[in-house]
Amino acid sequence: MKVRDLPPGRLLSVDPQTLIAEVARQMQKDDSDSVAVISDGRLVGIVTERDLVRAIAEGMDPQQAKAEVLMTADPATVDADEDVTVVAVKMMRMGVRHLPVVDKAGKPVGLVSARNLVAMLDREAH
Repeated sequence: MKVRDLPPGRLLSVDPQTLIAEVARQMQKDDSDSVAVISDGRLVGIVTERDLVRAIAEGMDPQQAKAEVLMTADPATVDADEDVTVVAVKMMRMGVRHLPVVDKAGKPVGLVSARNLVAMLDREAH
């Protein structure tokens, strides 16, 4: 099975200048556990729930700090033609739960999450 066969993971996005507090509000509103950071149509980073927890623990002011300070820059990505088992192993080895999906031009088009992969494997097992 290929990434394209998974239920599409919606890719929530923000600008690098978006305040962390606004990033958290958007993630809560959209029930999302990650957000892509996009600049000029290009994926420049990703912010996850883990990043938000880290920011709070480190004392960052969410009303002052911006996404570009918190994000994981140049995150690993996958393309729609990759096999989901390869993607699952990649996620496990990297210790991540989210990987943006990019098209041939490198433009972000979706998101693969560990949750999506587990749900797909559960459906196939039953």
